[in-house]
Amino acid sequence: MRFREDYYYIDKTLAGDLNAYGLLVQKHEKVAFTLAKRILKNKEEAEEATQDAFLKAYQSLSSFKGNSKFTTWLYKIIYNEALGRIRKNKETTIELDSVCEISSDTTTYLDGLRTLQLLERRSLIQKGLEALKPKEAAALTLFYLEEQSIKEIEVIMNLSSSNIKILLHRGRKSLLEAIQQLTNSELIHLL
Repeated sequence: MRFREDYYYIDKTLAGDLNAYGLLVQKHEKVAFTLAKRILKNKEEAEEATQDAFLKAYQSLSSFKGNSKFTTWLYKIIYNEALGRIRKNKETTIELDSVCEISSDTTTYLDGLRTLQLLERRSLIQKGLEALKPKEAAALTLFYLEEQSIKEIEVIMNLSSSNIKILLHRGRKSLLEAIQQLTNSELIHLL
């Protein structure tokens, strides 16, 4: 389904069309869930956080002034909802939902090898991200996977651009260290 611009659905929702808000949710639910799951590391908790964030967004939709993109505003609500749940549960881990989609149609030996390499890489990145602090993981997710700008991440995470850059730098460094430790540990187990 091809979606229209967010403002179309926002205007219709504010005029009383609940179906329009349903389409807005449908348009952004995967990204919203992915962000929540990477912060919370629990599918059920992420589903609840996403639902609660969409409910809060609906209840506050009239306060959205359009000074930023709707997704920036929405991601901030999701981010805050997820962090609130972490504070409640005292959990500080995240999980990568998916880094890349892998086709199940492997017709040749080389395709099979490539698929195994992608699965291994994905698994290593998932395990590496689990070792990161939630704020580092959220910053990496928003910047690299959701392609948000530094300015947009500032709004979402309520941090300065220098803090975002530091989180990205530390996150990349921590991710590299975690992946190196994982690969060294896996090599030791093979011996």
